[in-house]
Amino acid sequence: MNARAAFLKWAAVGSVVAAMLIVSQAAAVSGPEGLLQVGESSSLRPLIEEQLGLVPLAPGAGHDGQIYYAIGLDLNGDQVGPLLDHASYRYRRILFPLLASGFGLLEGHALLYGMIALTVAATGLAAGCVGAAAVRTGSPEWLALSVVLNPGVWLSVRLLTSDTPALALMCVGLALLAARRSKAEIPFALSVLAKDVYLVTPAGLALSRDRRRWALLALPLLVLLAWMTWLNMAMGQGFAARDNFTLPFVGLVNASSNWPTLSGQDWFYLLFALISVAAGIAFALIRRGWLMWPILGWSGLALISSNWVWDIGNNAARVFAPLMVLIALGWGRPPFEVQADESLGDLPDSIGL
Repeated sequence: MNARAAFLKWAAVGSVVAAMLIVSQAAAVSGPEGLLQVGESSSLRPLIEEQLGLVPLAPGAGHDGQIYYAIGLDLNGDQVGPLLDHASYRYRRILFPLLASGFGLLEGHALLYGMIALTVAATGLAAGCVGAAAVRTGSPEWLALSVVLNPGVWLSVRLLTSDTPALALMCVGLALLAARRSKAEIPFALSVLAKDVYLVTPAGLALSRDRRRWALLALPLLVLLAWMTWLNMAMGQGFAARDNFTLPFVGLVNASSNWPTLSGQDWFYLLFALISVAAGIAFALIRRGWLMWPILGWSGLALISSNWVWDIGNNAARVFAPLMVLIALGWGRPPFEVQADESLGDLPDSIGL
């Protein structure tokens, strides 16, 4: 199967799977409006109910889907910003609500359906790009299952979060590299506007003596810093990390006291996240290859993440979902020449930009 056929096949599979997940989730939460997980005590509840009417409510403060919906209603943050905790942190991930709202043109149910459509399309795009990249690097196209059967992706789809478009754009960048195309830094830059931690992937790829590869990090970093600077001026605390990071292993140790209280479903997601991180470290050190540094970067991010990430398994599963995708593609031959280095292992030397 050629790369084009693999892309079309797996893009279709990914889109269908995402649509099925959303339909089943909507049925479980009393309709499409329930996908937003609006919390009973959420400060956003009055604003959202003004748009959608009475909506199914989630316990407590709810989940992130409601936040992206609210940001889509108010891209400048004038009304929604004061309602959010850590408003600049929330608005840092602007791309999902920006695109879902048609750059601010959509509201009400149209905005909700925009979020759904974008999530389905992003899942298909991610799966298609992984399938195509696998073929280009000499691996089987069914490695696209690292997206389609990824529990972290399932959660992101069901909760309508920015993880899905961020992953899709990362996969576009990797597919461009696998095809030996230039401009991979553009989708990488867009991915960090969907979720800032996706800077880890281009940062890992940029580790090289070849200056041409530094562009893979330079553009995403400049774009992110520019956006964070604007947020800092407009809302304050534009560079805040929101207590998401701590010393290595401290977050895991602190979170472990909460794990005995988790449900079976949360344990499933927690184990997936822990296995992903362990597999990433083992794969990068033993197999190495062209994605060694991005894999180690994501694994290292997991080790310094606080208990905010690790307390409940579903948060960790969503955040570290890219690891399985990177591991899958890491089996392929490098899409650029590799030069041996005794101290760092086999490092990619050129991507042909």
